[in-house]
Amino acid sequence: MDANQLAFTIPIDGKMFQTAERFSQQEKNKQKSRVAYLNTLAILAIDFYCQCIGIKTEPSKSHGLDNIASSLMNTASLFIKDKGLIECRPVLPKEKFCEIPSEVLSERIGYMVVEIDEGNRQAKILGFVESVENEILPLNKLNSLRSFLLYLHQLQSVSVVKVSTNKVDIVDASVNQISEGIVKLSKWFEGLLDGGWEAELAVAKDLAISPVDETEKRESGAAKFIHLQHPSEPVLLILRQTQVNQDEVEIVLRLYPASESIFLLDGIKMTLLDEEDKPIPQLEKQSKANNWLQLRFKGNVGDEFSLKISLGEDSILEKFII
Repeated sequence: MDANQLAFTIPIDGKMFQTAERFSQQEKNKQKSRVAYLNTLAILAIDFYCQCIGIKTEPSKSHGLDNIASSLMNTASLFIKDKGLIECRPVLPKEKFCEIPSEVLSERIGYMVVEIDEGNRQAKILGFVESVENEILPLNKLNSLRSFLLYLHQLQSVSVVKVSTNKVDIVDASVNQISEGIVKLSKWFEGLLDGGWEAELAVAKDLAISPVDETEKRESGAAKFIHLQHPSEPVLLILRQTQVNQDEVEIVLRLYPASESIFLLDGIKMTLLDEEDKPIPQLEKQSKANNWLQLRFKGNVGDEFSLKISLGEDSILEKFII
């Protein structure tokens, strides 16, 4: 594939250049100094990208933004919160391959490649791979940034389908999950998201999905990746709420494909449940060659409801309180 068609371009500002220059000056050897300079720009570019799409990073745990680590190894690793180190490898314009130092061939959750264009003061994030087998990575082997986002969420949900027993941990063939706790939607108006929910606009933009229409009223929205029995075909749930008046809130729930397919799997179903977990028949939708499904309803502050997403015998339940 052509990685340039999937690139995410960001400007390299003066502060980034200054930071890279500061780290490069720690090296007396000119070649090592140049390596440290490009590595630093690559890390800063990936960190900028992560902030844009709502992925939390911890630069203090990164390798390459540390004088000792950068002087001992050719490493440019950014620590992604709750995930691990992702290696950020720089390349120059027109290069066809990316060199992967032997010291970073393991202990990484993935590898991202950044084209550093100093003349145009910009960095292009070309794509990523989960792992590498040798020290030469052809750029045409890179996966898309969309795949990177899905991969991160798969890492987050690895333990979701594990069923604990007294003897051994096993992976159940069917998934009947209840998300942890009740999501308090009132907190969203304050910008407080939890339980795996992320900012709607950032996720929708990265997956090229049109967000739910905005209004001039007080509103908030968030998105969450859902994994059923088809881990290679996750779905994206978006919830947007609008304050109708002091006591009433309108809620829109949408379900999108989050894989390379433009269609939801046939048979996937959204069912709204009342506070006693009883289905509400008029608020149920099932996919049949659909790009997305939607449920829209109104509720009062303090009302509880659940959304059941199911495919065959597998299901997941998300609980909410308005």
